[in-house]
Amino acid sequence: MRDRLNKKEKNILDRLDNILAGQNPGTPSSFLEEKLWQALKKFEYNDEKRAKEQESIHKLMSDISHQIRTPLSALLLHLELATDDSLSSDEQSAAIRECKEQADKISFLSEAIFKVAKLENGLISVKRIDSDIVGTIKEAVATIRPAAELKRLVINENLPEYLLIPHDPLWTKEALINILDNAVKYTNTGGITVSIEQGAIYTQIKITDTGIGISSEEYTKIFTRFYRSRTSGTEKIEGTGLGLFIAREIMRQQDGNITINSVIGKGSIFSVFLQNCKVSVSEM
Repeated sequence: MRDRLNKKEKNILDRLDNILAGQNPGTPSSFLEEKLWQALKKFEYNDEKRAKEQESIHKLMSDISHQIRTPLSALLLHLELATDDSLSSDEQSAAIRECKEQADKISFLSEAIFKVAKLENGLISVKRIDSDIVGTIKEAVATIRPAAELKRLVINENLPEYLLIPHDPLWTKEALINILDNAVKYTNTGGITVSIEQGAIYTQIKITDTGIGISSEEYTKIFTRFYRSRTSGTEKIEGTGLGLFIAREIMRQQDGNITINSVIGKGSIFSVFLQNCKVSVSEM
């Protein structure tokens, strides 16, 4: 068939063959070439996206297996002890209490993992509406205050009476609770201060604690999934390593961000940034 084609037609077919072979044609010489090249790039992008999603799911499942294994093993062990007739009633009761504690850990971890999976796969709709951010902050503080009081920590609020900015009240509250919970866990003396400052583009919510602090090398790591701080004194502090990860994902879905500044032995400042403008590229 090609023998009957003229030179120009053969050139077009040769270029199309090169495109199908994955070779960039440079500047497309025809509308057909351009559309064919765009279609191939789209297929490649979708394949790459699928591969990344599969890799992400595989890693998530591996992380879940690793995280649940420890409390599940402890639960099964103490369940055995609770049904061991050779033990005293007090020992069996202690084993039952430990079973409940481990079951609660698994339940809490499962709920956190479920939130992570939904956030990562876009199954949770985080939508900003004009709402009082001060009210959202106060609700988050009220949720975490009992835990602070158990450690005799004071939570100070340096907030205006009212400030209307676009945010998702429910999910922003969730993010702030996670950050405040982290502050309480890693603070033994002193307290926590929550303040707010509105700039031209962003509103900044600062959560300052007098805790043990973290090294600058861990600033980005603490926001990754299942990461636990390696700072001395954190070994016995319980947690899932998901709270800050979830908080940052919630902020990202509102076109916001979370940053940290910390000094070992003196404390940390978590800064939550929310856009003052309601309309963003992701919402158009």
